Amino acid sequence: MEMKKYELSSLCIHQVSEMDEGKSFKSQPVQRALIQSFCQNHNKAIECMCEVIANQPEPSMYVFLGKIQMKAKKTKVRNIYIVYVSVFCFCILLTYKVAIEDLSKTIDLNKSCILAYYNRAVSYHQIKDFRKALKDYGILLLLEPNKKIIFKVLINRGLLYVELGDYSNACEDFKAAALHSPFDSQIFQAIGICYHRINEFEEAVRSFNQVLKLDPLSVDAYVERGNSYMENGQGPDRKQAQKDFLKALHLNPKCVKARICLGYNLQALGKFQKAWNQFTIAIDIDPTCHAAYDGRASVCLRMGETFAAFQDTNAALKLTTTAALLTNRGIINQFMGHLSCAMRDYQNAISVDPNYALAYFNAGNIYFRNRQFSQALDYYSKALQLEPRNESAIINRAITNTILKNIKEAEEDFEKAVSLCPFSAAVYFNRANLYYGLKQYDLAEKDISTALSIQPNDALMYKFRSDIRAKLGFRKEALDDYKQAISIQEQINSM
Repeated sequence: MEMKKYELSSLCIHQVSEMDEGKSFKSQPVQRALIQSFCQNHNKAIECMCEVIANQPEPSMYVFLGKIQMKAKKTKVRNIYIVYVSVFCFCILLTYKVAIEDLSKTIDLNKSCILAYYNRAVSYHQIKDFRKALKDYGILLLLEPNKKIIFKVLINRGLLYVELGDYSNACEDFKAAALHSPFDSQIFQAIGICYHRINEFEEAVRSFNQVLKLDPLSVDAYVERGNSYMENGQGPDRKQAQKDFLKALHLNPKCVKARICLGYNLQALGKFQKAWNQFTIAIDIDPTCHAAYDGRASVCLRMGETFAAFQDTNAALKLTTTAALLTNRGIINQFMGHLSCAMRDYQNAISVDPNYALAYFNAGNIYFRNRQFSQALDYYSKALQLEPRNESAIINRAITNTILKNIKEAEEDFEKAVSLCPFSAAVYFNRANLYYGLKQYDLAEKDISTALSIQPNDALMYKFRSDIRAKLGFRKEALDDYKQAISIQEQINSM
C-alpha cells in the first residue's frame, strides 16, 4: 500500500481472506472484519464485529461496526447497531439524555438487548436519575448476561448506592462482585468502607484484612483498618489502630490522611502534645489541608489553648466552608463565652447543610441556656429528626419538656433515653426530678437510687435523695443521705 501498488495489495488481502476461510491462517476478529470489508464481504465483516462486541463492548468497536454497515449501505434507523454508533457519540459529548432516547429506541426493537440496557443504566446514572438507573441494572441482572457484564453491573450499582448513602445495599453488591473477582483488592476495600459506614466495624476489619492479604503494601487499607479499630473505642483496639497508622506512615511518610488519623488516635489516648505534633506535620506536608487544621484545633481545645483552636478553625474555614467547621467554631466561641457569635456560626452551619444535626443540637443548647425553652425544644426536635438515636438530644429535650410542663412528652423522652443509655446516671437523675415535681416520690426515689448506684460519689444526688426520702417520711434514711452529701462535699473541698 505504501508503495502505491494497489492491485498487488488487493491480491494479497484476498489471499489472506481465502486462507482465513480455509483455517490455514487464523487472524483476530477485528482483522478478519477489516479483510472481509475490503473484499466487499460485508455480511461476514458484520458477523466478525458482532463477535468482537460480544466480548469487547467498547465505543470504538461500535463506531467501527457502524462504518462497516454504512459502507454496506445498511443505514436504516431500525438497525440496532447503527443506533449504538450515534449513542456513543452522544455519550462522548455528554448528551446523555439524547443517548437515552436512542437506547430506548434500541430496547423497543430488541427487548433483550443487554448492552442497550447497560448503557442506558450508565447514562441514567450520569444524569443522576438513580431510580431509572437502578431499574435498568435490575433488568440486566434478571436477563442473566455474561459474567463480565454482571460484574460491571454489580460494581456500578454498588457505586450508585454509595452516592445515595445506602451503604448496606452497596455492600451487598460489592460482596457479590467479589465472588466474580476474588483477587481484586479494591473491591474488598470498598466492602470494608461500606461496613464501616453501617457501623459493622468487626466486619470492616475483616474486609481490610483481606485487602492486605492481596496487597500488603496498601496504605489506604492500613488507614481504614485503623479507623475501624478506633471506632470500637477500647484500649487494645486503639493500640492496634496506632500500629496500623504507623505502618501506613512507614510505607508513605507523606500520607496526610495517616498523619491526621494518628493525631486523633494519640488525642484519644491522652497524648495531646504528640497529637499536636502529628497535625502540625500534616499541615507542613500540605498547607491546604483543612482537616489537619481542624484536627489541631480540636487538640488545642483539649489542651486549654482556646484562642489557638479558634485560629486553626479560622484557617480551615479560609480553605473550605462546611457545616462541621462552622459548628466547631461555634463550640469554640461558646468556650470563650461569645454566645451570639456561637449562635451565628450554628445558624450559618444550618444554612450550609440543613441536615447537619449537631448544629441544631448546639443551637438548642444556647436557647436552653438563655431560657428560651420553646426555641430549644424546636431545635432538639429537629436534631432528633436527623439523628433519632442522639442520646444527648433526647435527654435535653426530656428536660426541656419537663420545664415546659409537657409531662407526657417528657416521660416518653426519658423512656427512650433509658433504652438508649441504661447506664447513664444523668438520665435517672433528671427523670427523678420529673417525678419529684409530679409528687410521685416513690418513682423519684427509685430513679435517684439507680443513679447513685451508677455514680455513687455525687453529693448533689445524695442531697436530692435526702429531700425525696424526707417527703416519703423516711427521716433516718434522709438524714443519712444528707450526712453523706456533706461528707463527699468536704472531701472535694479539701482536695
